[in-house]
Amino acid sequence: MTRWRCCLLTALVLNLLGTMDLDAKPQKIVDLTHTLDAETIYWPTETGFVLEQEFAGTTEKGYFYAANKFSSPEHGGTHLDAPRHFSENGLTVDQIPLSKLQGPAVLVDVSAACAADRDYEVRVADLKAWEARHGAIPDESIVLLRTGFGKFWPDRRAYL
Repeated sequence: MTRWRCCLLTALVLNLLGTMDLDAKPQKIVDLTHTLDAETIYWPTETGFVLEQEFAGTTEKGYFYAANKFSSPEHGGTHLDAPRHFSENGLTVDQIPLSKLQGPAVLVDVSAACAADRDYEVRVADLKAWEARHGAIPDESIVLLRTGFGKFWPDRRAYL
């Protein structure tokens, strides 16, 4: 793992730890993100990920120092579309409580349907079928959809 990825991951983990009740029952955290790098898939009109080295070498005082900067469009890779993305009065990302972005989850597998029809749209029937096998989806839980498209990453043509 390159240094900038490690630092970014560390910052995200520290942010999460700052919001967790460390006295609570241990929870399993599952990271579902893809790496943010030159291979990241972005919306076709976006410029993509840019990593610029600002400095790497020995300073005037004789110690090694490395610094980079990066930029990335918001609609690429693993990301969150805030309600504001499609609603003039919707919440922006900073207005969404972190508690709404973490919690218990259920996994609904629609990969067979997506393999048969690349334009498959998840239906209420898919959720009802999941509930028939596993019980009611708990209130306030996160519903994850397994489409099978992860196998195409990072092939832009196949994935999009």
